[in-house]
Amino acid sequence: MKKITQTYYEKKIDDVLQYIHNHLHENITIKELSEYAGISFFHFHRIVRAALNEPIASYIDKVRLDTAVKLIRYSDESIKDIATKIGYNDVSSFSKAFTKEFGISPLEFRSNSEMVLNTHVDYRYDSKGKLVSEIKPKIIILPDKKVVYTKVIGEYGGKEVVEAWDQLMNFINQYKLWGWNTEYYSIYYDDPDCVGRENCSSDICFATKKDIEENDVFKTNLIKGGKYAVFRYKGSYERLWDLYDEVYGNWLLSSDYKLRDVPPLEKYVNYTPKTKPEDLLTEIYIPIE
Repeated sequence: MKKITQTYYEKKIDDVLQYIHNHLHENITIKELSEYAGISFFHFHRIVRAALNEPIASYIDKVRLDTAVKLIRYSDESIKDIATKIGYNDVSSFSKAFTKEFGISPLEFRSNSEMVLNTHVDYRYDSKGKLVSEIKPKIIILPDKKVVYTKVIGEYGGKEVVEAWDQLMNFINQYKLWGWNTEYYSIYYDDPDCVGRENCSSDICFATKKDIEENDVFKTNLIKGGKYAVFRYKGSYERLWDLYDEVYGNWLLSSDYKLRDVPPLEKYVNYTPKTKPEDLLTEIYIPIE
């Protein structure tokens, strides 16, 4: 009986996912999907979330953006028409969603035929400390980034770094430097095993196009663009170094890529004080030739 019940709901979920793919241009609601599946609205969201390991709304957003990547690269349709085809009311909303997800605008992606976006691969660790999913990055060409930064000496993720981030946030608030998609980065310069954890040097930064007056703490710099392998991690910052070990120890050694002589970056995709640790998204940028 248990197997029959499982098969029944698996079939229902498959039908719902197919419906989503066929109706991306429409305003898809959870109520509409529950009625289509013939599952009580009160239980539908929990059943689908358990099956997909994410809310249904997040899944729909991902399908839309995945579809947009294919249409931009392989069709001649305008960005505006693509936005409409996948369910966005205006091209501005679509462009913001695309840029937030991939770090590059739809127009920039279309103009760079060498760029590859392996979309929505979130590396995470299960309760036993095992990495869930195969290591396979997306390869991007990062444009130059003007940043405001402060330099920190101390353990990565330690007290000095936390205090520096607090200072940076206060600086942003004081001068109203927020943008609709403010990008936050860390640049790491040292290997803790070589110099000692307490002696590690890093820059914490946010990207901005505004001109600011430098002071003794905050200065401006340019993150030079180039080719990067990007690994997006979902979960607590405590496991980030485990992923670095996987990237350098497994992926890099078995790949055909060579490293460029510039430091790696971390980009904090969705950090807010209210974000749960298990929902944090962090992108690790490994510079490659």
